[in-house]
Amino acid sequence: MTQYAFIDALCEDYRARGFFPSAVVSVFNSQKTLHRAAYGGNQMEQGYRPVNTDTVYDVASLSKIATATQILQLIDQGALALETKVSAVLPAIAARPRLSERLKDVTIYQLLTHFSGIIDWYPFYVQAGRDFYDVFESFIGDTPVMQKTVYSDMNFMLLGKVLEAVRQKSLPQCLADLKRQLGATHLEYLCKDTENMAPSSYGNGIEEGMCAERGLVFDGFRSKAEPVLGSVNDGNAHYFFGDVAGHAGVFADVDAYERIGRLYLTSDSALLARSMTEQEDGRGLGWQVEPSLFPEGCGHTGFTGTSIWVSKAHDLGVILFTNRLFYPERNPNATNECRRALHQAVLEHLG
Repeated sequence: MTQYAFIDALCEDYRARGFFPSAVVSVFNSQKTLHRAAYGGNQMEQGYRPVNTDTVYDVASLSKIATATQILQLIDQGALALETKVSAVLPAIAARPRLSERLKDVTIYQLLTHFSGIIDWYPFYVQAGRDFYDVFESFIGDTPVMQKTVYSDMNFMLLGKVLEAVRQKSLPQCLADLKRQLGATHLEYLCKDTENMAPSSYGNGIEEGMCAERGLVFDGFRSKAEPVLGSVNDGNAHYFFGDVAGHAGVFADVDAYERIGRLYLTSDSALLARSMTEQEDGRGLGWQVEPSLFPEGCGHTGFTGTSIWVSKAHDLGVILFTNRLFYPERNPNATNECRRALHQAVLEHLG
């Protein structure tokens, strides 16, 4: 048995219990990869396709970490500040009275920490074909101002717009620059090379239910009988933004996110170090700070079953990519139990 056999045993156990059909794990420190392995595979029309350590996944909300990293770098470069008001960067907000009134005091800091007062979710795609800011204005005045930290994709939709405005580049172009900086192989939007890609789901059944609960109608949902492969699971990212958004849309392999994690472990930036610590009720600057899930560190999760955990105190990190939604005939299991067990086991054995 190897030093890392406990990781393989744990991941295979969760896979066997139906938490996910496939997974790739990478454990690392500031200097090197300690352990990387792939588990399981996916039953496709063409047959069973095992995954490998280079398999690309729809990382869902781990896209937010890529967006936050780029925003923090702009702040370090002096192109933005945490106190910068989003309306000062995005004139389209000021052009819409109700949206301007609601967002007039919202800062980059508040978007990064989910302390902006914006509600948790709205399916922009029920108004497909309209301008993003027009849709935003159409509902924002009818929603309560949240008086606490509320995790909302809309914060990072706005940060994606900020990134494009400041850099004068599209999000795919911005991400390509980060990819080059990191020396990553697979980190991109609009990845159409599906040969070594894990399917993310079957349709958007959960979002269909969320729309129905709110009395909202959308007739463009993908079939729940067909694998989602080569496009992203997230409804807003796919149906409204064409698979390119600040909150979701990124495809990557575990190596790319290990490189992002290592950037935070090795950087001498005081801002990046601050970003990993709690700023507002369990949130850092882009990161989630929840000791039970991310012990002695910080991390982030993705709806498709992806996650990153980084502990600067222990010089350790873990990337877990799964496609937990890829079950055609039953509801998926939540992944936090597996994430928590994996992080704790790595900390106990290697910390």
